[in-house]
Amino acid sequence: MNLNIDLSDEKTAALASQARAAHMPTERYLAHIVENALDRQHRRSAEQLGEHLTLMASHIQQDTTTEQMEAALEEALAAVRPHRSWRL
Repeated sequence: MNLNIDLSDEKTAALASQARAAHMPTERYLAHIVENALDRQHRRSAEQLGEHLTLMASHIQQDTTTEQMEAALEEALAAVRPHRSWRL
């Protein structure tokens, strides 16, 4: 992927300095920073989903069946998914 990022001269110099200290080309260093940020975001999202599912599970009544839980999950997912219109 090619991407242009407009940074101030000060930020550009700092980024170049950090890249040199890491013995990496500036472009590769920046790609590494972005990759790490995306990985952290993915991990946080997965952790938050796990926490939310645990919270939801703690509110389920003891006599709820698996089928009822699956139906409730499907209903909740349908409510938050974007509605798509497929055009051929």
